[in-house]
Amino acid sequence: MVYHLKSIDMKRTLIVTFALLTILTAQAATRRALVIGIGDYPASSGWAKINGDKDIPIVEEMLTTNGFDKQNIVKLRNEQATCSAICREMEHLISQSQAGDFVYIHFSGHGQQITDLNGDETDGKDEAWIPYDAHYAFESGVYEGEHHLVDDQLNAYLHRLRQSVGTDGKIIVVADACHSGDGTRGEEDEQTEECIRGTDKEFNIANIKQTVKRFTSIFSKGKADKISDSQITAPQPTPLEWIYISACKDYQCNSEFKGMGSLTTALSRVQNQLSTLTIPSLSKKLKSFYTDNIARSQTPAIETPTGAESDIFF
Repeated sequence: MVYHLKSIDMKRTLIVTFALLTILTAQAATRRALVIGIGDYPASSGWAKINGDKDIPIVEEMLTTNGFDKQNIVKLRNEQATCSAICREMEHLISQSQAGDFVYIHFSGHGQQITDLNGDETDGKDEAWIPYDAHYAFESGVYEGEHHLVDDQLNAYLHRLRQSVGTDGKIIVVADACHSGDGTRGEEDEQTEECIRGTDKEFNIANIKQTVKRFTSIFSKGKADKISDSQITAPQPTPLEWIYISACKDYQCNSEFKGMGSLTTALSRVQNQLSTLTIPSLSKKLKSFYTDNIARSQTPAIETPTGAESDIFF
């Protein structure tokens, strides 16, 4: 009888211990964010000024409202947001993130389509984020796309990040940029000017082989001049393992709204609901905002991993 009571006590102790470990594990999960905002591109780059840098405080408020600690929000503004700096912070996220963490990555800046590097795009074009030091046009020997942040490279980073946060972690990527469209920026009335975050001019690469060799070097941690021609196949696409939300479809323009990002503004309007809204509900609210406030025809797009279509956004 005494033995029986001891067995019950041991079971209870194990149950309590397991429960405490579960709670501690949940509490250990960290919310991390990388927020990139570029508006004041160098005149020599060929890119028009936009208001991507003004999105940063809006995104920061949205994140802190939803449980992100300011000390875990890294912000890159204008000249801080070079291609190497963005890549460095992506590497930092990968190395610092742990199983169960929630990572939010936000880019507000120009977007551009670029010659497809590995034949994985049906339209023959990759999409790229435009860091502070990326140029508008290809110029042999001067600028050949080395600072464009192409979707193939972003995908490689994000898949490595998924390995860090594990199956219980969460990754959200937001791009308030466009991959097509052309725009002008007026000087008299900032509130009514039409400001487009991108261009309809594709970045045409003259030497595909050399560019793919450069990307292969990045992924293999080697040097481009030591990679043989047989090794210059860029990473192939794999299933989406994160939530990706963009301000428009790849063939549409992305207009700003009153000097701020249209997508950033739309998300901030529902920031107090992001922890309860399902992805379909959020999609409806974003589309409603665009219909009511954006003159140009553009549709925000949300992509999710298989099986996560009806999950809560935040």
